Amino acid sequence: MTEPTNTTSNLDQAGWIQGPTLAQVPEKSIYFLNHGADGVVIINFNGELTAFRNACLHQALPIHAGYLDPDGVLLCPWHNWCYDVTNGDCLTVPGAQLEQYALRIADDRVWVKIS
Repeated sequence: MTEPTNTTSNLDQAGWIQGPTLAQVPEKSIYFLNHGADGVVIINFNGELTAFRNACLHQALPIHAGYLDPDGVLLCPWHNWCYDVTNGDCLTVPGAQLEQYALRIADDRVWVKIS
């Protein structure tokens, strides 16, 4: 979920990671942010941005090249595990959930907090 706007300098000091501009994450799209071992997948669905660890729960393979269906379900490109993009809930294995990261928008840019 997107958190309230903050100033860029405060975000840098608080350990937030600079992501793409809002224009780089258009409606109903998936954006890969290369950071750390797995990276981050940022999704814009119905104007709401969410960010998750870029690793499917099945075999930890990257999900950023998956398919985003019109109902807000992300299908892993490897074995078709399905995830609700609003909260990371796994629809293939109920009770499982993608690791979600906090987001903020500042100066027309997405910032991600890796916990």
